[in-house]
This record gives sequence, structure tokens and C-alpha cells, in this order.
Amino acid sequence: MLKLSMLKARAFVILIATATMGVGCNRYMQGSEAGGAIDPADAAKTVVLQVRNQNTSPMELRTILNGRSQFVGSVGGNDSTSILLDPGMFPTGLLYVTAIPTGGHGRAIAGPLSAGKGDKIQFTIEPALDQSHAIVVP
Repeated sequence: MLKLSMLKARAFVILIATATMGVGCNRYMQGSEAGGAIDPADAAKTVVLQVRNQNTSPMELRTILNGRSQFVGSVGGNDSTSILLDPGMFPTGLLYVTAIPTGGHGRAIAGPLSAGKGDKIQFTIEPALDQSHAIVVP
């Protein structure tokens, strides 16, 4: 009886921690993956990262600025997404975007990129990760 109670308590703590982490990460990740559109007024205040994943693996997406890596979102295998990036990062000329497969083997990296508020970064993740690339468009 005591073991069952402990298991329920442990499961509850894990559920709460997962929900809290999801809410905390969501503030950095306003994407269109759920079918919603990014508000053009919000997009004008920052940079939109548009990701097209042509790889079969789901990817963790990160930005690297001044040696600091920051999680910004994720994209499924053979899927695409758009994410509003932190406006405090821009303007910059030293931004890198990276995608790390769920298995953790290899990574796609593009940069340095020069972007300012109102720009879009189009990041294409290729099946061969080392062939991935990104461009900045106004």
C-alpha cells in the first residue's frame, strides 16, 4: 500500500515538473507548428526563424550568440516550423542556428548570420546534416 502511494506521488511530481518546464519554455517559442500564424506586428519587433527539416529525425533547435547556446524550439522529422526569436538578441552579426537530432548524433549548424529586427532566417536542415544552410531575408 505504501509503495503504491509513493509511486503515485512520484508520478504526480514528474507530471507537475513536465508541465512547468513546458510553460517556461513556451515563452521563447511562439511558433506556427500548431497551425497558428505568427502576428506580423510581433514579427516586425524581432527575427523569425523559419525551419524546414528535410531530415527524418526530430530536431532540437538552438541559437548560439556570443558563445551562449539557447534552446528556442523543436521541429519534427520532415516538418517545418516558424519561431519568434528573443528580440534582445538583435541586431547581431554573430548569430549561429543549430539543430541537434533527438538521438544526439551529429548536428546541423549555420552561421555566422547577420540579422536585425524584421528579418527572417530561413534554416534548411538537410538529410546530410553537414549540408544544412541558412539565409537571412528582409
